[in-house]
Amino acid sequence: MTAAYTGGLTFQMSNGSSPEIYSTIQETKSLSGLGVANPLIDTTSFDSSAKEYIAGLADGQEISIDCLRTHASPNVQDALIAIVNSKTTRNFKLTLTDGTSAIIYTFAGVPLSWAIAPSFDDATMISFTLKISGSITVS
Repeated sequence: MTAAYTGGLTFQMSNGSSPEIYSTIQETKSLSGLGVANPLIDTTSFDSSAKEYIAGLADGQEISIDCLRTHASPNVQDALIAIVNSKTTRNFKLTLTDGTSAIIYTFAGVPLSWAIAPSFDDATMISFTLKISGSITVS
């Protein structure tokens, strides 16, 4: 069994320019929902002896991103708030590494929401929700 590598996730957002420059979304604490789902299309006919299906177009899932709220400059969290408010689709890049090799997932994301959760007893958190638009490229 290999030891867990805890520094192995980087989540970045493109600046939307050409050429694209990706900046790390600071203090990412958790990320969920990266993937796709294929809906079922019923192709059963009167000639079928049982239900028949094919896979429909892949639909990217919604991604929830939770970060410790930071006020550092430059602040990519503030840039992500701005794209949620302006409804601007951007490209994102998730890099997973074991410390030796990396797998990179690149995709377009439609910004859906942001919310800040202040706390007296814990760190202030900010959460974002994105919807994957199009396919995910794995390299």
